[in-house]
Amino acid sequence: MNTTDHLIPRPSHVAPQDGPAFTLSPGARIAAGHAAAQPAEQLAALLRTATGFALPLVEEHRPGDIALELVDSFDGGREAYTLTVAEDGIRLTASTPAGLFNGLQTLRQLFPAAIEETDAAQNLDAGTWVVPAVEILDAPRFAYRGLMLDVARNFLTVEEVKEQIDVMTQFKFNALHLHLTDDQGWRIEIRQPEENPSGLDYSKLTDVGGQGAVEVATAVPPRGKSGFYTQQDFKELQAYAAVRNVVVIPEIDLPGHVNAALAAIPQLNPDGVAKDMSTTADVGWSTLDASLPATYEFVAEVLGQLAAITVGPYLHIGGDEALVTGHRNYLDMMQEFARLASLTGKTVVGWNEFAEAELPNGAVIQYWFGDLEAIVQQADTSTPTVIMSPAANTYLDQKYSPESPVGLEWVKGGPFTWAEYYNWDPAQGGLTDKQILGVEGPLWTETVRNNQQAQWLLYPRAISLAEVAWTGQELRNAGDFRRRLGAFGERLTKQGVVFQEAPDVEWSAPPLNPFTDAGASASPEYGTIEA
Repeated sequence: MNTTDHLIPRPSHVAPQDGPAFTLSPGARIAAGHAAAQPAEQLAALLRTATGFALPLVEEHRPGDIALELVDSFDGGREAYTLTVAEDGIRLTASTPAGLFNGLQTLRQLFPAAIEETDAAQNLDAGTWVVPAVEILDAPRFAYRGLMLDVARNFLTVEEVKEQIDVMTQFKFNALHLHLTDDQGWRIEIRQPEENPSGLDYSKLTDVGGQGAVEVATAVPPRGKSGFYTQQDFKELQAYAAVRNVVVIPEIDLPGHVNAALAAIPQLNPDGVAKDMSTTADVGWSTLDASLPATYEFVAEVLGQLAAITVGPYLHIGGDEALVTGHRNYLDMMQEFARLASLTGKTVVGWNEFAEAELPNGAVIQYWFGDLEAIVQQADTSTPTVIMSPAANTYLDQKYSPESPVGLEWVKGGPFTWAEYYNWDPAQGGLTDKQILGVEGPLWTETVRNNQQAQWLLYPRAISLAEVAWTGQELRNAGDFRRRLGAFGERLTKQGVVFQEAPDVEWSAPPLNPFTDAGASASPEYGTIEA
């Protein structure tokens, strides 16, 4: 198999070379200077696990080594890289560790699929570790390439989120949006401030809201998992993501989707009485009150604390589906919430409804549904400020077909297979690449109860989105992608990643089924579903 022809996402330029291939030997080393030590160690860890070779890290390279090099003058952007493979060695060059990390994901795919084994003892018959001679020059189409996990309806633990990061990064995703709050749950610790004029008990957000979850009869089990992240948990997740070139974007959804907060803090309600927690999957029925001073005190405190523990540049304030909020109140609150978020020093992000309010300069609009033309007119023409998440092309919670055992069915159109997520251009409706920050695929979790079910909904559709976000439109072809996707099946299976069978794809290995395969669910408490 010529692995230079099976890369995902497809690189900008791939030129197979006439010379002999490179063979990784037991005596090979990984050469990298101090600044490139982290990606070098990541490559070494991957290769050592599968091959059993020592692969020591050194500073000077010799024939037979893999060399990683940071070059200040390297052209192509912070995530670009060049990869050259020849008989006498492999050389990976970039201007930043992020570029090197992206190049490592490509090099990983150039090795035989056995490189994905997690036990070298399983590879005794794998043969030699041959990488074809090739020259690759590569850079992303869009700077932001993300997935979203809704941890409010069904909580995912720190370890589960780390597992998701491990899978997504091999496709060069670099952003993870966490939907931390909603009607059914509040998932982030907010500590009691020294100044608290309204006497709000912020500990109740997790004491009460952290115990909530959605309940849907079609899910197994029907009720989602509860829980929350301490501030230290959130820092740990970000640190884990950062060394894998992923920025974490936290979201506090405002002024709707707030029942968990209204149930935790009585002063946020006009009558001073806490709401009951809700497990319904209905949307659009809760709201903050624009007339209460406690509303703004609460939002300022929550956004301020969250911004203080957020390493990345973005702070998402929601803004969608505020169906019971009067329009004038909605505009007034979103304008003020955006101002408060901006005062933290973060770039404000919101779902496209919030673009109706007056927003700070540089605010990012995440388009998911509705009037795209209005977004085009409001989008900055000189800097990228739009994240494209149109529901019909990016929402990863939609059922593949009516027979899917998990998933939602509210988006019109379909079926929602890998092809619908591949065959679209983010630059649509008058938007240009210069206005688009990137692409994000959200996974809402009303029916998701564990990581295996989540993976089944995510993959292979998220792989389609990865190529949409990375590869230039002129280089993409659905038939070619389907072939490469099929070849990737063996790698996913060896990694233990669950993916949907996509019957129009010729898979190199059959997918694991999270609903029938023994051991597919990590914990017996999750139960199984008969497909």
